[in-house]
Amino acid sequence: MALTLFAVTLGLAPVVHAGTAAQQRAHLTRFLIPAGAPLAAFALSEPGGSANFDAPPPAEGVRTTAVRDAGDWVITGAKKWVSNSGGWDGTGPDLMCIVARTDPAAAASTALSVLLIPGPVTGLTVTGTPDTIGHRAHSTPTITLTDVRVPEGNVIGDVGGGLRIVGSAFGPAAAQVGVFGLALMRAAFDHALRFARANRRGGPVPIIDYQAVGYALASAKTRIEAARSLTWRACHALDTGSPAGHELALHAKVFGSETAVAVITDLMQVVGVDSYAHEQPLGRLLQDALALPLFGGSNLGLRRRQLHAMLREPGYDEDATVSGTPAAPRPRATPQRRPARTGRRAASSR
Repeated sequence: MALTLFAVTLGLAPVVHAGTAAQQRAHLTRFLIPAGAPLAAFALSEPGGSANFDAPPPAEGVRTTAVRDAGDWVITGAKKWVSNSGGWDGTGPDLMCIVARTDPAAAASTALSVLLIPGPVTGLTVTGTPDTIGHRAHSTPTITLTDVRVPEGNVIGDVGGGLRIVGSAFGPAAAQVGVFGLALMRAAFDHALRFARANRRGGPVPIIDYQAVGYALASAKTRIEAARSLTWRACHALDTGSPAGHELALHAKVFGSETAVAVITDLMQVVGVDSYAHEQPLGRLLQDALALPLFGGSNLGLRRRQLHAMLREPGYDEDATVSGTPAAPRPRATPQRRPARTGRRAASSR
């Protein structure tokens, strides 16, 4: 359910970040009215994988095309793993932002555009629904688009400017995947801690009294707090417009998602074999966590590649994520002596 809501904000991100005032009035209004349950989707991924979505032919990850015809764009292709793309009833979401190739001969930097498709979508067909391991309540169908027509004015930003829009939408999304991992770890830790305090598992004392269990819980909590701090820093950097925001978001995504899988697996060992049954929540939490390194830009196929590209830049500053936006130096204040406090109030102030 949370992922469905998150996908709505991701689907609206291109309109918010790069849409004209007219596009925003026309397409955001229904999502601001406190009635109904409109869905939005950001259609990027395609069958066969889209890690190289920005690559030129013949290795292009985006093969969906949009061709001008009589004042319209005619969109043809297929998308997969796109949250909410089928809508509630298989006719598509209320609004879809779709990444398509508007100039097959152009370089990658100018070949892609993002177009708005309001629903219901004539020409959209749901051709399958993946039987996923986790996120069982969330819809990511495979869809085909056959001669879907939208007006020429439905391009977001400039024609050929899709790469920048994809980056502005999926950059913050990386940090939010870190939040997902943190939430799953927190739920798993709370359960394992309560279990360890309440269960003896055939022994004379609750298992939390054993060093092995206590150390495992302590290690899990350390990793949770590390992921929490990194994720909060990434979100704060994005909210404040820090130039370090994008890199921190990528680190939060990679570290938070992979740490979630490792921590939940370790906590299952604290509980024991009973955690393998659905009567316990840990197996379900692990099933959901397994998706995190893979979606929202897979850690291996995309996110580490983006970090690698940053590190290769000649002007890369490894300290930028420490300081964030450089602050102007403050004038040194003249120290002033204050009267010493005494008693309980002074102790509490320290």
